[in-house]
Amino acid sequence: MRIVRGVLFILMLLAWPWQGAIAADACADGELRPAKTADGDTLLLSWVGKVNARMAPAIDAAFEAHKRRTKSVELSLQSCGGRTDYMAATIGVLHHIKTTHELTTLVEQGATCASACIPVFLAADRRRAATSSLWFFHRTWRYQLTGSVDAVLTAGPGTYSVAGFLNRYYAPAGVSPKWLARLKEVIENNDGYWQTGRDLWDAKSGIITETIGDIQPQDSRPIYLAPAPGCTAMCRG
Repeated sequence: MRIVRGVLFILMLLAWPWQGAIAADACADGELRPAKTADGDTLLLSWVGKVNARMAPAIDAAFEAHKRRTKSVELSLQSCGGRTDYMAATIGVLHHIKTTHELTTLVEQGATCASACIPVFLAADRRRAATSSLWFFHRTWRYQLTGSVDAVLTAGPGTYSVAGFLNRYYAPAGVSPKWLARLKEVIENNDGYWQTGRDLWDAKSGIITETIGDIQPQDSRPIYLAPAPGCTAMCRG
């Protein structure tokens, strides 16, 4: 009986909603999940993983394929960041989308938006995030490539100062000048700054324009669990 109960418990875990979140690795090789539509006229896009060379063209291709049938676009982000040249290209695509469609960016419950992901998030005028979301801000990090070429992974590219980067990507989005001054001080003198969505919202940072609930809605679909092999009528009860 204990073995049967153990098997059923494992099956229940496999069917639990958090499994999708666990599989969505913010630092995996980034990819755009298959596009969906909601309410007939909203294109739902979801990017999971690093900001990479495929991000901008993938989002652009999905938008071009659906733009005539939709009026708005929602982009969900789960990313630990990436190179700023890829970030800038993605922001360019999002600005193009905004010329004809309403754009919303989203960071869901338990999701991460770190480093180069944050300016991508800020590209939308409507920015929704869960208070349980996780955020990481930092200054430029570099790593050495073959041929002695520095590639900027995150934060300010090239000769940008921290102030220049924040003025270019944060201030135009309406982020609080007072909060930006505090952020600049922290990241110039430390390796990084972790915040939750709740921290950002309570501080009136302006990063998030709208919070979403942290309660996982109950799935109304019935879940049927197959009985363990060899299970008799007794253990089925």
